[in-house]
Formats: sequence, structure tokens, C-alpha cells
Amino acid sequence: MKFIMAYSGGKDCTLALDRMIRQGHEPVALYTTITSRGINYNHFIRTDVYEAYEDCLGIPVLFCRTFGLHNQGDIYGGLREAVEKYDAKAVCTGDIYQGSVASWNRRMAEQLGIEWVSPLWNEPTEKLMEEVLDRGYKFLIKSVTLSCLGEEYLGREMTCELMAEFRQKGIDVCGENGEYHSLAVDGPIFRHPLPVQLTEIVRSKEYATYDVLLQDGKAS
Repeated sequence: MKFIMAYSGGKDCTLALDRMIRQGHEPVALYTTITSRGINYNHFIRTDVYEAYEDCLGIPVLFCRTFGLHNQGDIYGGLREAVEKYDAKAVCTGDIYQGSVASWNRRMAEQLGIEWVSPLWNEPTEKLMEEVLDRGYKFLIKSVTLSCLGEEYLGREMTCELMAEFRQKGIDVCGENGEYHSLAVDGPIFRHPLPVQLTEIVRSKEYATYDVLLQDGKAS
């Protein structure tokens, strides 16, 4: 089955993409939402980094421009074009148990007349994290919610030891409640590692996040 992958660069969508490929399905495009400034609204990642993912994963990337979180008109229009261009039969997401997000994605797929697939849905997050690590994926903590985690966790690579720390803190190890966001940089579906560097920390009242640049690139 041909499918479009909702791709933020995080571990959950990367594992979902990995599973779909192993099951014999064909990813025809990655899509992510960006603002008019060319930055992903939720993950603060620039378009050139997503273009680098296109090269790393060998899958074309589609940018759906939006003016805010879940601006349906913009996302719908961009996905409609992709469905028609690539003859996609499904859209795949890395949702685990956030019902409101899953419901929105399901409605979007229904409006597009395609299937919504969420291979990780309702699975225990510790089991998913173990699968990510067992598969050999490398990912970094890119941003944190400061009420849950301090800035000292930024840039750390997820390991079994870090999982244990999160358990002790009572934090979902996959960050499914928004405790942190991750950046996948290497693994079995990568043709080569993502060539990025974490640079300046950008802070707000609630969050801290690393700016992510290509190793030979500059801020756009």
C-alpha cells in the first residue's frame, strides 16, 4: 500500500515509518507542517533540515503551510495534492494514545478519502521505546517542557539509563504528554546519518529547545 507519512523528525513517527516499511508498504512522501517563516510549528525545525531528511530517508518531503496548530484548510489542501500526485491510499501517523490528535488525523484522512494508519496506537510506551533502541535508532532530546525536565536534558541521546531516569521522575518515556520532543538522526531506515548540529538554546516561559542547523549550513 502506498502511504504518506506525517513526519516531524521525532522517534515515534520514525518508528511508525520503520514498521510500515517492514510490513511491505511503500512510503511515497513525508509531510510536515511549516509556518510562513519556514519553521515547523510544533518542533521548531527548519525546512532545510527536513530536506536533509528527504536525502537521508530517500523519500520526497511535502511542506504543508499553516498559520498555526492544526490549521485544517492549509494542511488539507497540501495533502490533497500529494494524495493525487502519488496515488496514496493511506496517511500514517506516529500517534500513541493522545485521543484528540488521533481523532483529528482520522477525520482528515476520511475527508481525503484515504485510510488513516497509526501502527503504534495504544501500545505501552516503554515497549515502544525499547523497540526504538533495539532497532538501533539514535535520537536526541531536542526540546523540553520546563515544568517536567530541565535544560540539562537538551541534546542528550536516549539510552536505557535515561529511560530509567524518566521512570523515576514519573515522566512518560516517549514524552507522549509533551514532556519532550526528539530528533531522530540515524537508524536502519537511514541511508546515512542526518548531518545536523544543535546550536543555540531558544527559551520561552514554558519550553526550552535547541535550534537545529545543518552542519554545513546557516540559519535561514
